[in-house]
Amino acid sequence: MRKKIFILVILGYVTLSTTYFLESYVYATTDEESVAVNEDSLSSNLSAEDNKMIFDRLYDEGYQLGVEDGGNEKPYENFKDSQFLNYIAEESQWFVMGYTVGYEKAKRTKEDEAKAIAERESSDGEQEGYQQGLEDYKHATVAYNTPKTPAKSKDWNKGFSLGYTKAIEIMDLSIKAKKDGHTQGLEGEALNIPEIYSADEITRKAYEEGFQSGQQEQEDKLKKEYKQEGYKQGYALNAFSVPSGLSSEVATAFEQGYYKGEKQRHNDVRQEGFNAAFTYTTYHSPSTYQTNTRLLETYKEGFQSNKVANQLRKDAYEEGWKLGDTLTIPAKYKHTKPAVAMYKHYYELGQKKQRQTVFEVFIGLLVLISGIGAYTVFGRKRNKKEAFNLEENAEGVGVK
Repeated sequence: MRKKIFILVILGYVTLSTTYFLESYVYATTDEESVAVNEDSLSSNLSAEDNKMIFDRLYDEGYQLGVEDGGNEKPYENFKDSQFLNYIAEESQWFVMGYTVGYEKAKRTKEDEAKAIAERESSDGEQEGYQQGLEDYKHATVAYNTPKTPAKSKDWNKGFSLGYTKAIEIMDLSIKAKKDGHTQGLEGEALNIPEIYSADEITRKAYEEGFQSGQQEQEDKLKKEYKQEGYKQGYALNAFSVPSGLSSEVATAFEQGYYKGEKQRHNDVRQEGFNAAFTYTTYHSPSTYQTNTRLLETYKEGFQSNKVANQLRKDAYEEGWKLGDTLTIPAKYKHTKPAVAMYKHYYELGQKKQRQTVFEVFIGLLVLISGIGAYTVFGRKRNKKEAFNLEENAEGVGVK
């Protein structure tokens, strides 16, 4: 009879032990040893203190069995052939109450542990997948199908796939972040990272790198522009004045350009004076620089520094005077127009002198030859006449 009652009680508790009821009961009971006992339900034959002792003992025994079965996930395993089947209905109720609480708590604990293990393995797999994804992206070996590791758990592989995919998405986004950052840097604005890129370190750094490269490109462009402007100002010998609102580096570029242009202008004027010495044998001041004493002095320095013009004139003249020679301008001066013009001029003077000399020699020889011929003819006639006279005299003497 008692066994039947006990089984009915168990069946009743199994039916009533829905998830909601058990959770409500477990979390409402913060300390199993302090479960309140309804004195009305205690045996009327015992004192309240004795009944509470019996309740606590049965509850604890049931609780321990429940923990054991709940940890093994084998409900009511220890009920088989149990000595507690001899309990009266009221005592069985207390025992089952402890068992149910212990079972559900142990089951929940094991589920929580399993969940923690699964989460840890998933997290480990995700981290490894993320790093692998970054490496594959870096070496352009991204796998279209995420690789699996049979030796690892399902949760680990699931996490790996998630991390790998996340890494690829992050790297794709970082490419766009760098481009957008570069664009903002070109615009000369202050760094302002959009929220879509600031959430992850990789995309944030990519945006910052792009911004910095854009800023540098913009500054390099400004440096080039203002260096050219400075060069123009310096070459024109305008008063030195750095434009306002420039960064220190751009201002420095302007200054460098200015002094380079100024130096080049003096070099060009000095070369102009040097070249003038090929055209003029004596110095004369050009009207272009009459109002600029610095350039005039530079021009004069260039003219006076030319120590080769006179020798080049002499060489050109002598080469032109030589018979059979062709015009050969020294390689060093082939690209200096005044020197080429001067060399051709003196070469032609040499040729002219050569032709004149040849003509004069020819005329002299002709005159000489003519004189010798006339003298020869005259001498022959004279000798012939003298011979004729001698013959006549000889005949006269014979007649007598």
